[in-house]
Amino acid sequence: MKHITPKRLSLMAMLLALQIVFSKFLMLQVSGSVRLSIDSVPILLAGIWFGPVAGGIVGLLSDLLGTLLFPTAGMYYPPLTAAFVLIGVSAGLFAKLTRTKSELLRAACIVIPSEIVGSLLVKSAALSLLIQIPFPSMLAARLLPVGIVMAVNTMLVFLLDRLLGEKVRGMDASLKQDRTADPFLEQSAPLTYQAALDYIHHVTWRGSRLGLERTSELLERMGNPQNRLKFIHVAGTNGKGSTCAMLARILSLAGYRTGLYISPFINRFNERMQINGESIGDEELAAITAYVQPHAEAMADHPTEFELITAIALEYFNRHHTDIVVLEVGMGGALDSTNVIETPELAIITNIGLDHTRELGPTITDIARAKAGIIKPNGTVLIYGQNPEADAVFEAVCRERNASLYRTDYSRASGVFVSLDALSFTFTPYGRLTCGLVGSYQVKNAAVAITAVEILREKGWHVSDDSLKDGLSSVRWPARFEVLRTADPVFIADGGHNPQGVSAVAESLASHFPGQRITFLLGIMADKDVTHMIEIIGSLAKEFITVTPDNPRAMSADDLSALLRQKGYPAIACASVPEGVRLAIERAGKGGVVCALGSLYMLGDVRLALGALK
Repeated sequence: MKHITPKRLSLMAMLLALQIVFSKFLMLQVSGSVRLSIDSVPILLAGIWFGPVAGGIVGLLSDLLGTLLFPTAGMYYPPLTAAFVLIGVSAGLFAKLTRTKSELLRAACIVIPSEIVGSLLVKSAALSLLIQIPFPSMLAARLLPVGIVMAVNTMLVFLLDRLLGEKVRGMDASLKQDRTADPFLEQSAPLTYQAALDYIHHVTWRGSRLGLERTSELLERMGNPQNRLKFIHVAGTNGKGSTCAMLARILSLAGYRTGLYISPFINRFNERMQINGESIGDEELAAITAYVQPHAEAMADHPTEFELITAIALEYFNRHHTDIVVLEVGMGGALDSTNVIETPELAIITNIGLDHTRELGPTITDIARAKAGIIKPNGTVLIYGQNPEADAVFEAVCRERNASLYRTDYSRASGVFVSLDALSFTFTPYGRLTCGLVGSYQVKNAAVAITAVEILREKGWHVSDDSLKDGLSSVRWPARFEVLRTADPVFIADGGHNPQGVSAVAESLASHFPGQRITFLLGIMADKDVTHMIEIIGSLAKEFITVTPDNPRAMSADDLSALLRQKGYPAIACASVPEGVRLAIERAGKGGVVCALGSLYMLGDVRLALGALK
């Protein structure tokens, strides 16, 4: 059985008590063998929320205790108890097997077969033996009333699970499904949110070691939660985050319970794993970390920080029965820990450029080969295109693995109009579309997302044109040409951290502010192509304010400022990000423009500092 916690026990006890009340007092006796009652509802919910064993226990104890406590309501008859046990066990099993976007259909797929097994068949057999009526006659007499009860119970379970299910799963400190027992599991103690973060970020987990062995072992110890999920797997150098955000928003509005896994975060760690736009709660993050911890520590070769976070996210999505997860690759593809998944619904490879060359290789071909690692046998692949060297690699791998290859057709987009409120463009055949991400480069990312939706439709996913349009127009994504201040001065934040990303930012700045000089607030990692990045934005710059991002790999503000001055650009180094924000606003002045550019590790602090100044 799943790990017992006080909260789980209290919830199970509440359901047990409700079943006794419903069974003994809230029922209509139609005849000696037929009655109308909703007494199965608490047992069904126990199975759905806590699994088949818990559902069976609630069914067993509720009937046994109910009869002992209230003997006048009827004598104890063990075969009837077996029927209640089977209802709870069946509900737990069908809850695991059912995958559908419709919550009402999911409730029906759980309740109806559970009631057929327990209420109709087993109860009828038990009553047939008890009152000596032939089983076919008993079955016929109970068919209509049980059918009525099934319909009512389906609606009640649907409503209660919709209202309370997410809260129950979030409160349950050790909810887990279908796992192999682990001797270390009983040693795990509850963690606070801060303790969970400290554990995740602990020095023993730090570092990046490419390979799937550790992640595979950890997930195997956890019962392979990823095997019960469906994915859109997204790799690439630039545009991954924006494309993931668009797809997650569109699929959420289409009615699917949609998971989103990203890296890194901007303001809070919880942003890295979301369902329908809501980040994981502090208590649930702590609970899942406490569950994963003993499995990780039992490994001879401990997982890295990113591998640990990936395992926590997959467990989170599995617990919440997500219909589909938009899964962003951390780095590369072939050996990234997210690549432990089986063939996804769709693999997407966004724009390819030179980044992480130390880990992935010095050429576009090397990097494309690493990204192509997410292409699985007989899978479906969508590529950004427009890079012949990289595209040749993707074509070859798709041929080798018998995968279907799609290319994004940018000729379908036209009539682009940029403003600080929204980006608009015409896209065949949908007409005029707006995008909540205002960088001009987002037109191409939107084209990738739209094409991905069309591919998903071909595979049976139901996404209306309205969901597509509304998803694009309402999508928000921090630090992707994000407008943090609209005037005096305008303040833009963008996480462009390689030459290709910075080029896209420069193009957007030129589109939005033609002929205007920009005050750049700059913070960059030392292992990036800093010189090339400076050359790209230098012609747009009024001056540079430099800061040091909160990361061990960061280039210091003083070194970056010295490099800028060496290249002939005015630059001032600041001791902190808040100081840099204040100075950039002051130097840009009324009518000016500030662009905070570079590492995402800096931009969370920029957003906080700017909020403190308002």
